[in-house]
Amino acid sequence: SIPKRAFRIRGVKVRIPGAGAGGSGTPSVDLQTGRIIYPSGYIFNGTMGAAQWCSCPALILLDLLTTERYGFGTHITDSNLDLFSFIAASKYANELVDDGFGGQEARFSCNVNIQGSTEAFTLINELAGVMRCFPIWSEGSVTISQDRPTDPSYLFSLANVGEGGFSYSGSSLKQRHTVINVSYFNMDSREIDYEVVEDTTAQNKLGIIKKDVKAFACTSRGQAQRLGKAILFSEQQETEVVSFTTSIDAGAIVRPGSVISINDPVRGGERRSGRIKSATTTQIIVDNIKDLSSFSGANQKCSVILPDGSVETKNISSVDQFSSEINLSSALSQTPNANSIWLIQSDSLQAQTFRVIT
Repeated sequence: SIPKRAFRIRGVKVRIPGAGAGGSGTPSVDLQTGRIIYPSGYIFNGTMGAAQWCSCPALILLDLLTTERYGFGTHITDSNLDLFSFIAASKYANELVDDGFGGQEARFSCNVNIQGSTEAFTLINELAGVMRCFPIWSEGSVTISQDRPTDPSYLFSLANVGEGGFSYSGSSLKQRHTVINVSYFNMDSREIDYEVVEDTTAQNKLGIIKKDVKAFACTSRGQAQRLGKAILFSEQQETEVVSFTTSIDAGAIVRPGSVISINDPVRGGERRSGRIKSATTTQIIVDNIKDLSSFSGANQKCSVILPDGSVETKNISSVDQFSSEINLSSALSQTPNANSIWLIQSDSLQAQTFRVIT
């Protein structure tokens, strides 16, 4: 009889970034794992290189969006995409992390054999979810926002929100699980395997509440374990939602996925943010001295919104409540405009940090 045969395939080749700007090197691919190796200090210059096989979920998603034969290439080109957001996600996905079993592997890998037609919206979201991203259509282009460590991109206080202020709500206890059962494809046994991740601290409070999760395109036990841990952390720690209305200048800059800082004196007890009356690159004159006299604590920092809409943070050298002055230890890159937002914080009272969902 004809013998049964099994094949381990590398799959379709996809474009990877080309040589970096300023001689920062050229990425390469580890042919054993499919991980893209980015040179230290690599700076993407907007140019993609030749197609190679890899297991990077960001570049696989990019290929799916731009390929005509099996993707969206007849509707979407590179000009419709924020390539820099894809490369930033790719660099984060390909960083080496502990696999939980004494070795190292890429943070996110995508190994999947898509054999049939799939609803486009579903497939795009599944591929983006492999690397904890969600796609956004904005200003005529597609960008992806990734849940990774990042600095706040905007500041909010009672000075630039509506009269209703900040409204808080918490997630239901029914939505918080304590045991995550993650299914993934085991390359050794060639079968679906399961990784169980538990939160014993939450179990003491809530009991055993199970949730079954399918790790799409996952062939690593370590990656399946990290997915379970991420879900448990999110459900137990990221339990609060804040909603508010704001002015058009903030709404035009803030996008889903952005991280924002909030000073709410109603909750924090003290006013630590407001409008700038006037400023230089090293000195901020604030609109109101309320609660400045009680500002104390180590690691005193001042964040301001610059004319280009970005947020810059500097250490504080001194605060003069009588003259409404906040003196910075080093100069800002630009002089803030009058009526833009300032925010100060220290170890004794820090700003709240939220990620924008809608």
